[in-house]
Amino acid sequence: MAEGADLLVAEVALEHGVPVDAVLPMPLDHYAEDFGAKSFELLRNLLQRAEVRRIELATPVQSNDVILDSRAASNRDVFYVNLRNCLIRKSALLLAVWDGESSPLPGGTADTVLRFLGAREDEDRLEEPIAFMEEQPESAGSRLVYWVPTGRSGGAAPEGAMPSCFLSGVGENRLMRHERATGEFAHHLRELNGYNREFEELQRKARSAFTDTLMVSLPEDVPLQNRDSLEQLNDEYGKADALAMFYQQRSNLLFKLFGYSTFSMGLLYLIYEKFIASEVLLVIYLTVLLSGLVLFHRVRGRHWFSKHLVYRVLAETMRVKFFLRLGAAERLVDARELIYLSGIDEFDGFGWIGEVVRSVEAIDPFGGMNIEWPQLDCVERAWIDNQQAYFKTKVATLERTSHRLKRLREILFVVILLVILVLILFSDYAHHTSIGLHRSLADLLTFMMGLIAIALAVWELYQNKMATRELLWQYRNQLGHFTRAKAHFRQKPAASGRKLILADLGKDSLMESYLWTIHRYHREHEPPT
Repeated sequence: MAEGADLLVAEVALEHGVPVDAVLPMPLDHYAEDFGAKSFELLRNLLQRAEVRRIELATPVQSNDVILDSRAASNRDVFYVNLRNCLIRKSALLLAVWDGESSPLPGGTADTVLRFLGAREDEDRLEEPIAFMEEQPESAGSRLVYWVPTGRSGGAAPEGAMPSCFLSGVGENRLMRHERATGEFAHHLRELNGYNREFEELQRKARSAFTDTLMVSLPEDVPLQNRDSLEQLNDEYGKADALAMFYQQRSNLLFKLFGYSTFSMGLLYLIYEKFIASEVLLVIYLTVLLSGLVLFHRVRGRHWFSKHLVYRVLAETMRVKFFLRLGAAERLVDARELIYLSGIDEFDGFGWIGEVVRSVEAIDPFGGMNIEWPQLDCVERAWIDNQQAYFKTKVATLERTSHRLKRLREILFVVILLVILVLILFSDYAHHTSIGLHRSLADLLTFMMGLIAIALAVWELYQNKMATRELLWQYRNQLGHFTRAKAHFRQKPAASGRKLILADLGKDSLMESYLWTIHRYHREHEPPT
């Protein structure tokens, strides 16, 4: 909302019915010193409109915890840098009304554009010229700036001004021009649209409402300083969770169907081999086989399981951010950085998650630092205690299931050995004892041995497809993270200490979810067994 182009763009946006978040770097009374009388009156009038949400960034705290005074000329750069960082953190696309010239001014247009595109990393204020390059095929990255070349207010238009275009960063003070939005950014927006359309379709068909909500876990008597922003995270969590549950049900049904098909084919083959050598069985066998192949090729393009994974990752990211924001520890954890560090954004269909995370970032990371103790206690009960109990139950259930399966495998192995011993020791008796249908006891025993082996193999394949071992591994690790956090909370550290505990827990929990998803993604994209 600075004097000049910023106010002009805000006016045009409002004329087109676009609501405006007016982010001010400091209190309005202090900000007035950077405006002329006429421009400041325009700013005040804009801020009074109903479509404009006024946001005054909280005073940034330096490393030595010195509270800065925005009236002091020596400190004002810090406030504009804070605003610049806010724009970079929250924006998917920047609109730059700019002359294309470099400037060392911290938080200025050139500084913001270059840092947004990763074309300026050094904190030195040396003014270096900017090199513009022509577009190369598929060269645009995940961040773009739409540039409207124009002269400075009161100055002449730049000579040989270029038409408006997109810019991407290709190195220090090096930018590339693009006629249209292409590359990763455009791809991410298409995938983001797909996400929104799928949720609208889910709602339209009334197949699912929000399957879960995080707000309901909070006690009603706890005063929340940031309820609106928490509800935004809660809505995004419910949206992703509903889609994750929907696609999980579909993919699980598909896995079971393929398991039943595999068992049916094995059973038909054994019946044909040992009892009834009928062409009808072969026709049924072939029908099951071809039906499974057709179904596989028809549904593989719908990516049900991949969508389940990506929506579950998004839902868990929103869950962690929700409780970190509740505990005023969100600014200590950069979820997008963890996404990039894990490498999960490199997988097809996952890159757009960063756009959703950016959209729900807190505008002001310093705004909710001084929360009340009841809100921190609420985080402990609603997140740490809840998740610890959840993972403890899941680990116990999976361990019991794993133990039963191990015993079942041992029993079936012994049964198969006994059948083989019977066939060896009582071969003549087994081959000469008829059971009807012109078949001997040996045929029945080998049939049962084969059926047991097929049932065990199909069950193992199904468990392998569901990756229950990886799931148990993840749940054990998550349980360890929440148990340690609970133990640290019991020591009753100060509020700052609790925030650090929450931040460490958030990082560990998110990275655990991302690594498990990577394992599951690779398992899903192996050749079908």
